[in-house]
Amino acid sequence: MFERILVALDGSETAEMVIPYAEEVAARLGSSSTLVSVSESAADTEHLYQAYLKRMTEQFENELWEWGAKGEAKAKSEILFGKPADEILSCADKGNVDLIVMASRGLSGQGPWILGNIAAKVLRATTRPILLVRAPAKPQAIQQRRLFQKILVPLDGSKLGESAIPYAEALGQALDAELVLFQVLEPLDKAWLSEPHTFYAMPPDIENRKSAAMNYLDGVGKSLKEMGLKAASAVAVGSPADQIIDYAKANAIDLIAMSTHGRTGVGRWVFGSVTDKVLHAGDTAVLIVRAAKA
Repeated sequence: MFERILVALDGSETAEMVIPYAEEVAARLGSSSTLVSVSESAADTEHLYQAYLKRMTEQFENELWEWGAKGEAKAKSEILFGKPADEILSCADKGNVDLIVMASRGLSGQGPWILGNIAAKVLRATTRPILLVRAPAKPQAIQQRRLFQKILVPLDGSKLGESAIPYAEALGQALDAELVLFQVLEPLDKAWLSEPHTFYAMPPDIENRKSAAMNYLDGVGKSLKEMGLKAASAVAVGSPADQIIDYAKANAIDLIAMSTHGRTGVGRWVFGSVTDKVLHAGDTAVLIVRAAKA
């Protein structure tokens, strides 16, 4: 898992904030890395892209050793021509990459393409896991070479919702990170909201549901602990996206690993919309895994 990583850059400092994250994953999991940049203009600018990618690739390779790489630490680069999202997707498919790493928003004044929009297009179209980095890593974390110490894994009780678990598990083992299994219970049945001026109230069985959710999470966590991973469980009540974001902020979460869709048996909430909301708020890095349809 994560044997081949594609790192998308556009020449901006915003895009380059993904590099430490990609380096840690590549170094600890022994991944081969390809750094790519896309030119939408004529090929007469190719030499500029070549010089940029050559410098970034050399830096990437040198820093892999600092992140604890074992064996051969190599990275390569490739210049792509055309529409950025299309070319990144095509390159990922041709290279059969296991992870796409991109900055999810912003563009410095130096960059040639709007990375936030490109990331959104890639996310919508790819079936491959994608790591979206939303803010630069903290200097202390880089100095300690520990960017991913706590990984939040939101679950909704469905098999589709569990699609991110194997990926979080692989990162947890390689990076010695703690996995926090997290489930959010909505306080109201959606039907209760059909009438105007409805009071916000807890359903009478909320404690039973919380207990059932914790039992479910602890069951998943037990299997992870048997493999030697550190795992914890937490249950919250409220809006799923808001609770995920708030928990990540309050508990020093370094990565949120979640499926793009999945539905509980009673249809309480759909992970597609929740994932979208999480991606538009907060600065925590997010690993998105496309759940295969049952």
